[in-house]
This record gives sequence, C-alpha cells and structure tokens, in this order.
Amino acid sequence: MRQQPKTLRFASLLTLLATLQVATSAHASAIVRQCRRACHDEIAACVAAAGHLRACRKSVLGRCKREGVAVCPCPAASATTTTLPTTASSSTTMSTLPSTNTRITGFHYAPNNNFDSSGNYAPGAVGFNLADVSSVGDIASLPSGVKALVWLGLCDGVDAAFVDAVRPFAGDPRVFGFYLMDEPDPTGQWAPLCTAANLMAEADWIHANVPGARTFIVMMNFDTSTAPTYADTYRPENSHIDLYGIDPYPCRTETNGCDYSMITKAVAAAESSGIPVGKIVPVYQAFGAGNWDDDGGGQYTLPTSSQERQILSTWAPLVPNPVFDYAYSWGTQNSDQALEGSTDLRAVFFAHNVALPVPSTRPRRCRRPRHAAVGHHHSFP
Repeated sequence: MRQQPKTLRFASLLTLLATLQVATSAHASAIVRQCRRACHDEIAACVAAAGHLRACRKSVLGRCKREGVAVCPCPAASATTTTLPTTASSSTTMSTLPSTNTRITGFHYAPNNNFDSSGNYAPGAVGFNLADVSSVGDIASLPSGVKALVWLGLCDGVDAAFVDAVRPFAGDPRVFGFYLMDEPDPTGQWAPLCTAANLMAEADWIHANVPGARTFIVMMNFDTSTAPTYADTYRPENSHIDLYGIDPYPCRTETNGCDYSMITKAVAAAESSGIPVGKIVPVYQAFGAGNWDDDGGGQYTLPTSSQERQILSTWAPLVPNPVFDYAYSWGTQNSDQALEGSTDLRAVFFAHNVALPVPSTRPRRCRRPRHAAVGHHHSFP
C-alpha cells in the first residue's frame, strides 16, 4: 500500500484533532443548555432558601454538568392535571396551560411581617421590592432599590390623625405610595362606613402634599366569589384613588383544588364597575388553612407550586401590565400558612419577580443526553 508523505499525514492528524475539538465543544454547549432547562426549579429553590443567584447557578449547574441532568429530577406526574371546579359540587379535570414566562411589572409586594428580628427586609430575598411599612423607621431599614407602600388604614377624611400619619413621609423618594384602606365598605354593613368622599379627600391631600405618591385600596366584593360585584362602590371618578386591588382567592377546600374562573370573573366585575384594567392590582393567593373561612362554606388552602403558577398564568393576560402586583401574604395573620413558611412558593415567586422563565405546569420531559455527560396585614380573606 502506498504510504502518504509525513507532512500530509500530519495535516490530516491536525484536521482530525480540530474536528474532535469542535464536536466536544458543541457537545459541552448542548449539556449546558440541557442543564439550564432541567435545573430551573432547583436554582430557584436554592435562592428561595436564602442562597445567592450566582452561587446557586454555579453550584447546581456545575453538578448537573458533572453528573448529568438526572440530578435535577422531573416533577411528579400528578402535576400534569389541575382540578377546575365549575360549581361547589362538580368539577372538571383538565391539563393545565404553561405559565407566563415574562415579568409583567417592575414592583412586587407581599405584606405582613416584612422585617425580621434584626430589622432586615425579608421578602427582598425572593425579589419583592415594594415593602409593607408603617413607620419612618421601617423605611430607614430598606435596602437599595426597594420602595415603600405605607399602610394607613384610615378613612375619616383629612383630619389631624390623617395628616399626622402622612406628613412624616412627605419628600422621601423611597415612598411609592399609601395603602389607604383594605376592603373598605361604602355601606357600613360589613365594616365601618368608609365613604367615597372621605377617600377622595385623602387621595387629593396626598397628591397635593406628596407629589408622585400613589394611593391604593383593596376592593370589597359585595357578592360571592363565583358571582362577584364591585358596582356602586369606588372608582376613579368618585374616589380619586389611583390603584385598586382585586383579590379573588381560588384555592379552597370545597372545590377540591382551585377554581381559577373566580379570577376571570373578578376582573370582569371590576372593569364593569368602572375600574380601568390599567388601575387594577392583581392580588395572588399565597396563604391557606388557619382560621380563615371562605364564602363557599369551606376554608382557603395554601396553593401548591403548580397551582400558584396557574394563578399567575390566569392573571397575566387579564391585567398584563399592572403598576405593581401583590402576593397575599408574606407573613401569617390567623394561624394560617403563608409565603414566609413555604420554600416551594417562595421559589415560584422568585422566578416571577426576577423575570426568570416561570416553569410550565406541564412536567418537563426527562431525556438523557445522547452522549454521557463529560467532565403585612392586609387583604383579609
């Protein structure tokens, strides 16, 4: 057999080595992509458990590249379906839809017990950047980039108590706005009377004396969760309030899951009552159990991770660009469960708040690579 010249054989060897290097590089890139897709939940859970995003990515992805994507296990098969009740006595089980993958607002709020025993702002660890504050001292404790929503709970108009409560915050650029009332009652039937005229006076005073500050209330539903109404209560024209929280809580014992249609119906009712969609603040259920009773004869249940993602997904097209959104609640209020005690839900909200892609409620398909891996108060139910 005819021998090739040495120089030709050497050139062929270099070509072969270059080809192998390209193949190895492409394979490594594929492994990285697979790990990023497979390990999203594990990274989010690491951060929710008080880890730093960069360190969590490095640790989780490094292990995945060394040991393969099996280190990031698939969610249970039961996550493929969600029970959507149509009435209190009947329900339909169907496949859930993928969650929204983009951040819909720059501000995120989760009230109650926002400051730990050392005065640190706890919800900031999972991307909540609108703090529940009630004093100037609370604002002084806020980290850079976090704004304050000041809780007032006042509806007597512009009296001395109101002015004394608001004036200390005037001129502070960290103040986002004022939470005037939670579920005020314009009839006085279910809670102390709170007239639209009194709210208008308070909102006007704040707009004049704290320029740029928003005024906010959470609306009371005057019918059932399956047939909500906000008619003849408060709207921009009669109250001058800037933003209106709508708080349907769909996960409850009597539905054996979550009735997400409560969210759709609540938004439609708010719009029909005269509240523009651009002034609606979505209030996401992030609590359950305890001593709360719902309006359907049962109790609220803490959403699972997949249920929470579906809540976010249901809200997203209804109110696509809210001024801020609201997770009720960070802290517990009535012997219940809430975000501060749920690593799983903190991981979901971390992904939502910092604009990581929110994992689909459909379980990801676990495929091995073709080659082995190398190398505070409020919004009472």
